[in-house]
Amino acid sequence: MLTRARFLPILGLLIALVGAWGSSAEAQQILVMVNGRPITSYDVAQRQKLHVLIGDKQPGAKETLEELIDERIKVQTASRLGIEVDDEELDKLFANVASRSGRTAEQLTAGFAQQGLDARTFKSKLRADNVWQQYVRAKAPTINVRDTDVIAALNTKGNADLVSTEYKLYPIIFVVPRGSSNYGGRLAEANAFKAKFTDCDAGLESAKGLKEVVVRSPVLRLSSDMPAALQAVLNKTDVGRLTPPEVTQSGVEIFAVCGKTPVKGESSQKRDIKEQLASTQFVAESKKLLADLRKSALIVYR
Repeated sequence: MLTRARFLPILGLLIALVGAWGSSAEAQQILVMVNGRPITSYDVAQRQKLHVLIGDKQPGAKETLEELIDERIKVQTASRLGIEVDDEELDKLFANVASRSGRTAEQLTAGFAQQGLDARTFKSKLRADNVWQQYVRAKAPTINVRDTDVIAALNTKGNADLVSTEYKLYPIIFVVPRGSSNYGGRLAEANAFKAKFTDCDAGLESAKGLKEVVVRSPVLRLSSDMPAALQAVLNKTDVGRLTPPEVTQSGVEIFAVCGKTPVKGESSQKRDIKEQLASTQFVAESKKLLADLRKSALIVYR
């Protein structure tokens, strides 16, 4: 039998729980239902805080609410097509983001928490972005940038005649066996060989006859696809000559420059424009698909 003495503490606990629930309900007021799923004022506040932390201009509450409605629709629609990101995949995406910022997933979560942001808010955005990209590609596979579109864009910018250089390179390696520290000796041999190398045909044959020297198959590299420092070295090296030797894991490596061919229209600007055009097409298709989905979605504002 429940005595008065035992009943009063239990009653107090129940009152405390009801009070806490009421306070939480007020803090998480439901603003809208999207196909039966709620979005609360807490969701909006957290997303606004996320925008501030990642350096975006903080949108207003209404704009943020519409952003979250779009995300709910994206995730729900992609799920119906079987496109989902499970928790394990989501954790990997989150860890990759943390790694790119020089932190672990735990450190990034803690950093968010210090700013009053629940990491789940960021993960929800990651999930929505990922599944929506897959959905758009599945529903709009015709996204394709033609060369004529790129040339037209280059003409508009006045860059249609940009020329890149295709280098034909033969890697030559003065091998340093594992456990050996004879890098200095091999470096001296490479420099001595470089001074005598004046012709690719004769020079490569001579290199093949050297002890513990490997001449690899030629590689073709575009100047637009290489780091500026390497491009500068190759620009200074005449055809039929060798680049300065470099120490690598395999030994001392040196490149024979055996061809420089101008390639019209191949440039970093062309690659960048192609990516920009593809991104523009993707955004246009994304907006069109989302607009159609919103028309059929059940969105009930409170």
